[in-house]
Amino acid sequence: MNRIPKTHLSQNAEQLVAILLGQPIELSVLTDADWQSLLDLAINNDVSQMLFTALNHHQIKLPPIISERIRDIHLTSVVQSTMRFHYLAQILQAFESAAVTVVPVKGAWLGEEVYSNIALRGMGDIDLWVDRSEIEAARKTMESLGYSSEGSRNDRPRALQEELLGEIQFFKSGSPMIELHWTNFPGEWLRHVSQIDEKLIWQRTLPYKGNYIRQLSAEDAIIHISIHLAVNHQMSMSGLRTLIDIDTLRRKLTVDWTILALRAREWHVVTPLWLVLSLLGCIFGDSENKLPLKELQPSVLRRWLLEKFVSPQGLFKGLVIREGPMRFIFLILLIDKPVDAMRLIWRTLVPDYKWLMLRYGLQDAPQWRIILQRIWHPLSIALKREI
Repeated sequence: MNRIPKTHLSQNAEQLVAILLGQPIELSVLTDADWQSLLDLAINNDVSQMLFTALNHHQIKLPPIISERIRDIHLTSVVQSTMRFHYLAQILQAFESAAVTVVPVKGAWLGEEVYSNIALRGMGDIDLWVDRSEIEAARKTMESLGYSSEGSRNDRPRALQEELLGEIQFFKSGSPMIELHWTNFPGEWLRHVSQIDEKLIWQRTLPYKGNYIRQLSAEDAIIHISIHLAVNHQMSMSGLRTLIDIDTLRRKLTVDWTILALRAREWHVVTPLWLVLSLLGCIFGDSENKLPLKELQPSVLRRWLLEKFVSPQGLFKGLVIREGPMRFIFLILLIDKPVDAMRLIWRTLVPDYKWLMLRYGLQDAPQWRIILQRIWHPLSIALKREI
């Protein structure tokens, strides 16, 4: 077994996939209630904005109320995406003029380059990757456009975000939040477990728009999107939409799957990549057997355990792994090597000095306060079930 089993999907799930893929399907027999259920499933999985365009290919007459709702969702997506990409274009032009290299990632890149239709792939925040050496120039560029970096997550001090999470959040009235990253693979899991070489990823970026606007290679983009879903969101946020992102990407761009698998192994992210690509093949198919599932597959025991957390059917229903304490076990299962798992567990309970100082604002604290915080930290994890 080299993939997640073909768990039987609900009829609505199978119909939704067929519609989005443009596959031949009999839709004339659906009742109003069937259409409502299918639309609800699309909304819950954050793919309803794709239905209008996809259904036009099927030329099927919809119940008036369903047709109106799908059209309204489409128009709303057009308006929102147009606004967001308008702000994005302004920002990219400012970076180009300031000679600061920037790489749009996730929705900021997928909507135009991969989907070729910004209404199909909306985005909430705008994510941009810059080199650490140019962060101050990038900050000044954002401020010149009227953006402010005041305000951030209350549970993550700004010093921690900027030093270890590698991001600054920028705000401006009427504009979506802009996240400026100089670490494209953030988080403690990745910091302690993976060996991702972001310098090489940066050097491999390709021309996109102008001299200073670049894009990830197809292989690096798939790994980035997959890791973001499996590790950062524990398969619990817009999982189906993310799989559609990867499916659309592999159909639009040329992907060297051998190189992709090699990089995953070198970077110690084989298991999370296998998990995402297995679901991709199971739900959207792999008729040419290009996905490197055999090269990536973990042990039988690990696959069996991961399937207790994630299944195609569960993805459609909406996974909630990230909202409970079981996410810790799930994250441990995603680690390729036992020694890396032990390191992560140790650093979770006994964090390194820099993280401890920044997380709890202890930069100027006396030694006794730091010692007490070290003692309290694991107890806090047990009580709050979060880090």
